[in-house]
Amino acid sequence: MDALIAMSLILSLYMAFNIAANDIGNSVGTAVGSGSLRMKKALLLGGFFVLVGALFLGGSVIKTISEGIIPQGLLSPRTALVITLTSSIWITFTIIKKIPISGSDAIVSSVIGAGIASIGIQNMRTDVVGFIVLSWIMSPVAGFLTGFVIYRSIRRVLIKPLQGMGMRDRLEKVFSYLQILSSSFSALNLGAVDIAVATGVIFATGYAGGYWIRILGALGLASGILLAGNRVTETIGRRITDLTPSRGFAAQLSAAVIVYLFLAYGMPVSPTQTLVGSVIGVGIAHGTSTVEYDVIRHIAYTWIVTIPTCVILSAAIYTITGFICIKDF
Repeated sequence: MDALIAMSLILSLYMAFNIAANDIGNSVGTAVGSGSLRMKKALLLGGFFVLVGALFLGGSVIKTISEGIIPQGLLSPRTALVITLTSSIWITFTIIKKIPISGSDAIVSSVIGAGIASIGIQNMRTDVVGFIVLSWIMSPVAGFLTGFVIYRSIRRVLIKPLQGMGMRDRLEKVFSYLQILSSSFSALNLGAVDIAVATGVIFATGYAGGYWIRILGALGLASGILLAGNRVTETIGRRITDLTPSRGFAAQLSAAVIVYLFLAYGMPVSPTQTLVGSVIGVGIAHGTSTVEYDVIRHIAYTWIVTIPTCVILSAAIYTITGFICIKDF
């Protein structure tokens, strides 16, 4: 049992590294894409606020991951190991491909697959699963609508009048500072979500707990951001649509507000899906010709594939580990 817990902890740190590298683009990608921040400064800023969010926020999301799907007491160390291994493998693959997937999708799908294989779907909280899946659908739609409305309002009330007065550049300079603030707010939310995704299943086993696990997870998140966060940040910031500080601010603020609202209900919502939705909404509000639909289709395809892949892979790994004499405790 101790060996399984130790392996799960190591994988959780690896998971934290991967998911932060994948997700940091949701917080600072628009700032990089609009030119408000250079990549290195953006990653340092994002890493700091993700660390703060991981340490002091997100307790309700950890509870959803650790107890909401598989009831408390039914998640064994072996199952926790399988869940973390599965989601880590998939996120590593997508980082290599520079695809901004959702870490929460990966971990929840892995929980479902391992849960079906270990205790059966009849013993799982299917109502919670349904609520989480609904949040996955609602968050990008809400991000899209909010981003569209906010940028359309900014454009109508500020950009067009000031552009006629020759003050557009000054306005964009102001928005570059505002975007740094919105990126910081978004990074706080990101830390709260990602710490739950990385360590939630460890808390669920009941064999390991305490604030020190959250500290280790937070350090893993920060390491992933600083060492590998540039890959997906590039995709979010520069490949979906052309961004200026005003557009980046609208997209980032929209996503941050939506994620914060879902966090209040303890839902492991996808910051990636929400931010991509808001970036698309802003791009369309500016003009559909600026949106790279091929990139969007590729990202959406990977989102869809993530869920069945992680469910099947998690169930398969759990079954295989049974044949090689890794037993539940």
